[in-house]
Amino acid sequence: MDVALVTGSSTGIGESTVLHLARNNFHVFATMRNPDAGTGLLETAKSEGLSLEVLALDVNDAESCSACVNEIVSRVGRIDVLINNAGIGSGGALEEASLEHIKDVFETNVFGAVRMMQLVLPSMRERHHGAIVNVTSVAGRVANPNMSTYSGSKFALDVMTESLAAEVVRFGIRVALIEPGVIQTPIFSKGSNPPNPESPYHEFAERAGYWFGVRLEKPTYPQEVAELIEYAIVTDQPKLRYLVGPDAFSMVAARESLTDEEWMDTGREMTLEEYARLLRERGISSYLTE
Repeated sequence: MDVALVTGSSTGIGESTVLHLARNNFHVFATMRNPDAGTGLLETAKSEGLSLEVLALDVNDAESCSACVNEIVSRVGRIDVLINNAGIGSGGALEEASLEHIKDVFETNVFGAVRMMQLVLPSMRERHHGAIVNVTSVAGRVANPNMSTYSGSKFALDVMTESLAAEVVRFGIRVALIEPGVIQTPIFSKGSNPPNPESPYHEFAERAGYWFGVRLEKPTYPQEVAELIEYAIVTDQPKLRYLVGPDAFSMVAARESLTDEEWMDTGREMTLEEYARLLRERGISSYLTE
C-alpha cells in the first residue's frame, strides 16, 4: 500500500483526492492548516474503513512542512506519493496588484510546493521509487488579462515541474502536472480581490466574472480531477501533463492556433457580447456559450 501525502485537503480537489486515493488502496495523509477541518474526512474514513489520517500542515511555514513530513515518516517509514494541491486564487490587473499580494500568491502556489518537493525527494531518490503530482491550472499554460498574478504563479510551478521531471527520471521518480480548467471548488472565494468599478481595467474583471459564471453552470467537478490524479500515479503509460475539463482543452487548442498578436487582440476595448463572440470565433466555444 503506497503512502500518499496530499496538501490542501480540507475542501475541493484535495478533499476529493484524499477520499478517492484512500478508496483505491492508498494510505493517505490528508494535510491542511487547521486539522479540525478534517473532521468530516475522518468520519467518512471510519465509516468506510479507509486508511486515512489528518495532519496539520501550512505549506508557507518551513517548520510546519518539516514537522509534517517527519511525522509521517516516523509513523509509516516513507512517503511514496506527494500531491501538491494547496493553492490560492487571484484576480486583477498587474498594475493594481500589490507586491505583498503577489508575494503571498507565489508563497503558497510556488514556494509551498517547492518546500514539500525538496523534503520528499531525497528519500524517493534513494529508494528509486516515488511520484510527485503538482496540481496547477490551464492558467499555467495560457495567460489571460486579469489573471497575471495567478497565471504567473502557475506558469512558474509548471516550468519548474517540467525541469524536475527531467532531473529525476533517472531515479525512477514519476512527475506529473494536473492542469484543470474551471472546477467547482471554493478557490474562487480565496485570495481574489473584489473588482473595482473605478479601475481602468474593470472591463477585464467583468469578462472574467461572466466567463467563470457560464462555465460554473456546467462545471467540471473535483472528483474528475481526483480520478485523473490517481491515473497519473498508477498508469503504465505516464506522461507529464494532464488537462482536465472541456474549457482547458479548448483554451489550449485556441492559444496554440493563434499568434501572440492575435491572442493579445482579445484585450482590446469591446462590449461583453463582442468579447464572447470573438472567443467563439477563435475556437473557445466550450468556454463561453450562448
